Amino acid sequence: MKKKDNYATSEFELGIMSTLDKNQQRTIIRAIGIGAGGINAVNLMYQNIDGVTFAVLDSDHQQLIDSPVRNRVLLRPNAAHGQGEKARHAVEESKAEIDAFLDDDTRMVIIIGSMGGYTGTDVAPEVARIAREKGLLTVGIVTIPFIFEGSQKILKALKGAEEMRKHVDALFIIDNQCLTEIYNDLDQSNAFTKSNETLTTAVRSLYCLITPIDRRVCMDFNDVNYTLRKGGNAFIVSGFGSGERRVTKALENALESPLLKDCESFSFKKILMIIYYNRDSESPLLMEEMNQIQEFMENFDHEVDVIWAPAHDSTLKDQIKVTILATGFNMSNSLPMGPKHES
Repeated sequence: MKKKDNYATSEFELGIMSTLDKNQQRTIIRAIGIGAGGINAVNLMYQNIDGVTFAVLDSDHQQLIDSPVRNRVLLRPNAAHGQGEKARHAVEESKAEIDAFLDDDTRMVIIIGSMGGYTGTDVAPEVARIAREKGLLTVGIVTIPFIFEGSQKILKALKGAEEMRKHVDALFIIDNQCLTEIYNDLDQSNAFTKSNETLTTAVRSLYCLITPIDRRVCMDFNDVNYTLRKGGNAFIVSGFGSGERRVTKALENALESPLLKDCESFSFKKILMIIYYNRDSESPLLMEEMNQIQEFMENFDHEVDVIWAPAHDSTLKDQIKVTILATGFNMSNSLPMGPKHES
C-alpha cells in the first residue's frame, strides 16, 4: 500500500474511503473544516493551535489528500452539491465517519466554512445539525465573501449563513470585507490568507478561554458552554490598554474592532470576559481598576449575564489585555442580511 506523509492513502485516493486517525490524542474540542475555504482555514489552524482535534470534510478527495490534517471525511461527489435534501443525503451517507470523529470525549464542535461556494455553504449546516443532535455545544464560524467576489456569491453566502444559524448554538460571522479596514496592505493576493488568519485567531481565542491557565478566578468549559449555548449571534475580540484608565481603554479598543461594525454592541445578553495583566510588572492590576469594569457594564441592560476572571500574561509588560466573548446581540441593518436579527 502506498504511503503519503505516513498515512495510508491508496484506497482513499481512489475515493473509496475516509480516514480517521485512531492514534491521535483526542481533545474535548473538535473543529471541522468543510469545503475548500473551510479546509484552507483549518490547515492553518492545525499548524498553529494545540489542544484542538481537527478534521476536514469535502467531496474533492484531492483537497483532502493535500491537507496535513489526519482526520478526513470524504463526501460522495455525486451528492455533495445542492441544498436541502441533497446536502442532507450527502452528509447522512458519511454520518458514520462523522459520528466516529465526534466520539464520547467531545464536548464542543466548531464548524468552519466559507459561505458562498458549494460544499461549505450547503453541507456545513447539515454537519452542524448532526453535532447538535448529539447534544454537543455546536459553534459555527463562517465567512462572508469580499465584495470583489461578486454579488451572487455574497447573496448565496448570506442565505447559507441563515441556514447555518438554524443548526448551531452560536454563530460567528466574519465579513471578509471588514478586513480591508484592519489590514492596510490587503489586496487580492493576500486577502484569503488574512481571512484564514482571522478565523484561526477566533478559534485560538475560544480555546484559550477553555484551557486552564494561571488564573486567580476559575473559568472553564462550563463557563464557555453557558455563554455560547443557545447564544445566537456571537463574537470574540481582544483589546489592549496602557497608561491611565488602561482597563477602560482595553475594553473600548476591543469593541472598536471593524469586525463588530454590524453588531449592536450594547445589546449583548451574555458576556464572558478575561482581564489579562502582568503580575510581575511595576503596574499590577489594582482593585480600584476593577471599578472601570463596573463603569463599562453600565452601558448594558441590567439583566445581561456577565462572567469574568483575571489572568496572568507575562508578555504584557504594563499593558492590560481584555478578551470578550459575547452572545445574543442584535445585528444592525447595515449587514446585508435582510431585517435586523435578534437571538
